[in-house]
Amino acid sequence: MSGIRRRAAARALRAQAAGTGTGRDVPLPLPLRGLFSEARNAEMNIEYAGEVTNWRSTGVSLETRPGYKYLQAETSPIVLQRVPFEFGAISVYIELSATTAMTPSVSTLRVCNGNASFSALSGQVIIADGIGDPLAFNGSTFSTPAFTTSTSVTQSDFDGFLAHHDRPYFWVRGGTLEFYYGGVGAVTGALTQFPLDRLGNITGSILEMASLTVDAGHGMNDVLAIFTSTGQVVTYEGLDPGDQNDWRQLNRLQIAPPLGPKAFQQIGSDLWVLTPKGVVSIQQTISQGQMALVKQVSQPVADDLVQAADDGGDWILHASADQRMVIINRVFAGVSEQWVFYTKSGTWEKSDYPALDWHNLAGNTEFTALDGRPARLTTSKTDGDEMTAVLRTGWFRSGFTSIESVTPSILAKGPLSVRLAVLVDHDETAADLDESWQTVTIEPETAASGGETIALNELIGSDAVGDVFQIRMEVTAKWAQLVNLTLRVT
Repeated sequence: MSGIRRRAAARALRAQAAGTGTGRDVPLPLPLRGLFSEARNAEMNIEYAGEVTNWRSTGVSLETRPGYKYLQAETSPIVLQRVPFEFGAISVYIELSATTAMTPSVSTLRVCNGNASFSALSGQVIIADGIGDPLAFNGSTFSTPAFTTSTSVTQSDFDGFLAHHDRPYFWVRGGTLEFYYGGVGAVTGALTQFPLDRLGNITGSILEMASLTVDAGHGMNDVLAIFTSTGQVVTYEGLDPGDQNDWRQLNRLQIAPPLGPKAFQQIGSDLWVLTPKGVVSIQQTISQGQMALVKQVSQPVADDLVQAADDGGDWILHASADQRMVIINRVFAGVSEQWVFYTKSGTWEKSDYPALDWHNLAGNTEFTALDGRPARLTTSKTDGDEMTAVLRTGWFRSGFTSIESVTPSILAKGPLSVRLAVLVDHDETAADLDESWQTVTIEPETAASGGETIALNELIGSDAVGDVFQIRMEVTAKWAQLVNLTLRVT
């Protein structure tokens, strides 16, 4: 039976049963365990949802994601990347545009591409992007370091930089399997070549290098982790790559190839890596001696990540300043989307922040918008623009054959609009949705202020008759909290 015929039959049955009092109210558990992409088409635990966009689980309700506010008007030229500089009492961004590097007090002409690698060394931040000499900033002035090599590679070729154990390490992404290192605390001077091809069957090129805290067998230690474009990981322990008594290979590992140079994030003492297969914990990989997907973290969104990775895009893995959010950011065809993991509830959701890049400064989580403006996440319920939060439950069955109505209990700030549809028996055509959508809008008594809390507990009618059901709901507000859902069923 088609969706339209089924709904017509439902109306006839309801008219026939009018006044009999056969309907009963049942609560529908909220999907407090968040997003699980397989629930879009499968019958799963109702505590998971097939789509959760701009909602987050509090453990007892669903609340809209943190809002954001722009910190300034559009910039000219457009900022491509912001590099945090924090030393002592100084907390500023180094803003990189196509032609300039600048802070609020000083600027310098320089071509930039928005893909700079940076790290702090000897009270300075050193920036390398492979399209010019590295750039150093000490809190008041910009300067150009004078690093030299004994090979044909020059300092302007380096697009990777890391300060590890107070030494500079440089490399060329897509280049020869080698890195260059300098003296302790050196922000200029000779660099020594360290070829990795001596290891034999290592493949690819160096994509990223990072410091990692591991138990090296004689206590915790900071080791150097080298990641190649083919997913090979080589770790070294020691303080001086030029001293065979103070430098040794610790592990060689294999993971799925990382999704770019910004697919790495420190989480506590661990290092997480974003791959097409999910999030990899390098600590777990080292301890297990094999690829270790953080399945309890990334499994709910694994299908989404695999599909998105196949399509392409630019990827970032970022942790919020308070470590409560781990954000996977993807920019594809000029549109930004995020998969967000909330560490407190252990749940995933999707978001639509217009973010090109993410960064933390002075305890705040901020992003550079697609148009170059800086924006900051906020805990305020009234900051920022309205958002549309989308909920799509998994398919469920509960022993009833029809849903006469759905009553969502929602708290909100400012104007509120709710659009809701009930689908049956896996009928998800455009015609099914067009027939099912119902919309309710409520305005606060003093709409101009937008600061008061309003409540919605309105019955929304339905003609759904079938064996298995799915609810789709779109809530538009600056802030909203879904407290519960009640179904009138027969």
